[in-house]
Amino acid sequence: MKRFVTTAAALGLMTSGAAFADGMDNAVGNTVRIIVNDAGEGFDVYFDAGGVYSDSLGRTGATWAFDEQLCITPPPDAGAETSCGPWNEDLDAGGSWQTDGWSDDGTMITISILEGRGHDAPTPPTPPAE
Repeated sequence: MKRFVTTAAALGLMTSGAAFADGMDNAVGNTVRIIVNDAGEGFDVYFDAGGVYSDSLGRTGATWAFDEQLCITPPPDAGAETSCGPWNEDLDAGGSWQTDGWSDDGTMITISILEGRGHDAPTPPTPPAE
């Protein structure tokens, strides 16, 4: 989880790669809610066609790619590396699943798809201590 939270909460997210909508059709145009702890803290992510990424933490203009895994690459000036993890291609809007695939320490996160946009985002996670 530290890798995911550090990448997602402390850095702007970007991705490189050629594969975009295939496998991510369930996310494009919807709200993807990431809950990172038992307190319900998290953020909302917005995947748009063509690989455009933004989130409820105010990061915009980033990109994403999917090719068997979802990969997120911070911008070069962020000083971080690409993080890749699982994506549930079969999850429908209204559904949720848990994964530790974004975690270095086995911590589970909950990923939900909310239909459409305009939802009230959850409380942002506390940035990890350095």
